[in-house]
Amino acid sequence: MIAVQAALHECRQAEPASALPALIRNMHTTLGTGRDVAELLDLAVLLHAQGVSHWLRIAGAPLDLRRDNDVTLAYQLAERRETPIALGLVASRASKVIPDSGAFGLAKTDLAAVEVPTTTPESIQLAGALALSQSRVAAASSDRADAEAALEYAAELAMRTGEGTAFGLGFGPTNVGLWRMEAMLEIGAHEMVTALAKGLNPNVHPYRERQSAYWRDYGRALARVKGRHDDAVIAFHRAEQIHPHRVQRDPFAREVLAEPLLRSPRGAVGRELRGMAYRAGLPLQPIRGCHPGLGNNRTCGSDVVADHGRNHRRNAGECASCSSAARW
Repeated sequence: MIAVQAALHECRQAEPASALPALIRNMHTTLGTGRDVAELLDLAVLLHAQGVSHWLRIAGAPLDLRRDNDVTLAYQLAERRETPIALGLVASRASKVIPDSGAFGLAKTDLAAVEVPTTTPESIQLAGALALSQSRVAAASSDRADAEAALEYAAELAMRTGEGTAFGLGFGPTNVGLWRMEAMLEIGAHEMVTALAKGLNPNVHPYRERQSAYWRDYGRALARVKGRHDDAVIAFHRAEQIHPHRVQRDPFAREVLAEPLLRSPRGAVGRELRGMAYRAGLPLQPIRGCHPGLGNNRTCGSDVVADHGRNHRRNAGECASCSSAARW
């Protein structure tokens, strides 16, 4: 389980994809023997809340699979264990899944029902993570006051913990700043997000996945600020370099990437944007060396999007069909 969490946090997605099926099977088979149940339930809750659910989101799994299968199973395991830690871990993860279906009230109720004591460094980090979850749900519900209150409480707890890694939550002052950026994005305070971003050093966070989230959310905010289009593209590119899946499959990032394509500039920034859009599976404008009216390459006649884009060697900067220097 530790290896799976480490791979997820370091953006090595192939490793959890290979390890999780056997790990899940072995965990539940061992639970069925009736031995060491308490310890195994703790591990099973952590596996589903911080491992399986996490990976399903990155993999782009359907909402009903993430919500009705994995989150429901995690809740069943936590209820068998009946400890604040187990229930808190599942509530924290569920708050990232349930709101995707628009059930903000249910997410608020689930979070409010959990009380985690702040008596150990680990439990303080979990309590802080739950406060961050409350801020996200409140912001998504356009309740800025509740979002701010939850963030302030999380910030107070983070002052006590420093940069932590308990339960794979990555809770600490930097993560509070990242969640504040996300909350302000939900509310639409884009200039505030850019101001917050300037005061954060994402490299301080122990997990590369969260470092990528900084650049992704910074890019989303910059894209909404007049005159910052090029900066937004650069931020998205940095996020993609760290964690390609979270940029290429994130619906908000894809939406923002698609909008500038119609006014995409030429030059380095334009090439970066078109390259990211291509890797995200978004439709592209004709690239240089292609006939804008006929939609094909003047040299080899390949279709711009279907053939020429697919055959383009991004490193060599030429079409594999005709070797013309038609760069992105």
